[in-house]
Amino acid sequence: MSTNYYFSAANNAFYPVVLQARYEAAGTWPTDAVAVTDAVFETYGCSTPPAGQVRGAASDGTPTWVTETPRVIPLTTQAASALAQAQQTVWAEYGSLGQAVPAAWVTYQTALRAIVSGTDTTSTTLPAAPS
Repeated sequence: MSTNYYFSAANNAFYPVVLQARYEAAGTWPTDAVAVTDAVFETYGCSTPPAGQVRGAASDGTPTWVTETPRVIPLTTQAASALAQAQQTVWAEYGSLGQAVPAAWVTYQTALRAIVSGTDTTSTTLPAAPS
């Protein structure tokens, strides 16, 4: 069996044999590279994973499908994004027209700023945006 690809569990990546000398010359050939068949490469390198799955590594260092772990975005990051969006909305709908900003928008932005700055340490979710 000739091997055309290697898989690195540490990098969760495939490496083509034809480029191995270049990787080695650059000092970037993974030390945990394991030879895989073309069929394994086709399955885990080219195919769409099953729903709710992503490519990972089995205990023997070969690729396998694993359950996708939802990415958790910190509340402060969510609040910073929501605050930036709120500021754009308020400017577009009120500030750029020279109109007073409704109290609900001021309260909302103040609550978001408290989360972003760390003065609000008890909130576990973002406040609801004004409608």
